[in-house]
Amino acid sequence: MNVHYNATGVWTFNYEELLNTPMSNGVEYLLMLGFFIAFAVKMPVVPLHGWLPDAHSQAPTAGSVDLAGILLKTAAYGLLRFSLPLFPNASAEFAPIAMWLGVIGIFYGAWMAFAQTDIKRLIAYTSVSHMGFVLIAIYTGSQLAYQGAVIQMIAHGLSAAGLFILCGLAV
Repeated sequence: MNVHYNATGVWTFNYEELLNTPMSNGVEYLLMLGFFIAFAVKMPVVPLHGWLPDAHSQAPTAGSVDLAGILLKTAAYGLLRFSLPLFPNASAEFAPIAMWLGVIGIFYGAWMAFAQTDIKRLIAYTSVSHMGFVLIAIYTGSQLAYQGAVIQMIAHGLSAAGLFILCGLAV
């Protein structure tokens, strides 16, 4: 907020005012990058995903269900709701990097899922892979892709939550 205020002179949390605040390309890119990193940790985007398999393997069933079913999706929502509209030029410029991170996440998550012996870690790595698809869709800039991202988030939320519930019943 301080970076935004120093660059624009606007001190507000009003979304409409923030949408209409002009800023230089450098400031826009810096703020977008800060938002992206914050949301990428939560999403989880490779290479900021390291916490997720450990969190799932240590969490009780209800915690894993909540984390996979709801909380990972809040980061994707944050990208759709805040990063893209507030920083459109910087997001468009950053899109190829974000999409490559999504592709890497898809393959890395799948590769690591195959190597797991702990079922909860396996499901966690599939979440990394699935959220890679969501990241790619978010940064394509297409309305149809945005709809696909939302559908993927819903489908993943239901399937991952169901898988963690089954893990809790089996253990």
